[in-house]
Amino acid sequence: MRGQKTVFVAGILLLLGFFVAGVADAAPDMSKWEGKWFSYTVTMKGIEFNGTNFTKGGNKESGYFKIWDWDGEYFQVDTYYFENGIWKSDARTLEFLAGNDLKFFFLLQDETDGLAFVAIVDGKEKKGVLNSATITTYGGLIVDGDDDDNDFGIGAISLTAKMIDASKVKVPPADWVH
Repeated sequence: MRGQKTVFVAGILLLLGFFVAGVADAAPDMSKWEGKWFSYTVTMKGIEFNGTNFTKGGNKESGYFKIWDWDGEYFQVDTYYFENGIWKSDARTLEFLAGNDLKFFFLLQDETDGLAFVAIVDGKEKKGVLNSATITTYGGLIVDGDDDDNDFGIGAISLTAKMIDASKVKVPPADWVH
């Protein structure tokens, strides 16, 4: 009986592996998203421990991002945000998880910033041209610790974004990375 269970479980795992590999290979052509700009807002809410006390807090960041490359599995994105009077940028990688060329899930994981979230992109076409899209997260986590002074924070992170025309981007074109 134990041998039959082992063979059954191994068979299920093998089928699951074929399914996952098939889904990963089935990523649609997402090149229509290259060059698209979004305005975004990220909201973080959580609790921080400073070594002595716990404090609730939050933070909001707004800015822009541009999808500049699709390699068949990942989107390459440049994010832009205004900090201390200047525009700053970060490179990000979004992993395609599932969906089609207009509506899909992606994953953003960043170990450096201690965050991860999954979002859904909902794009719309007009006369065969991608003309609008929204992005909404469905779960996000941020964990940030500092061993030097015993600071540690945890919380939830959410992202909302809307596709915009490049002419509405307030970042000076000279500051665009791609």
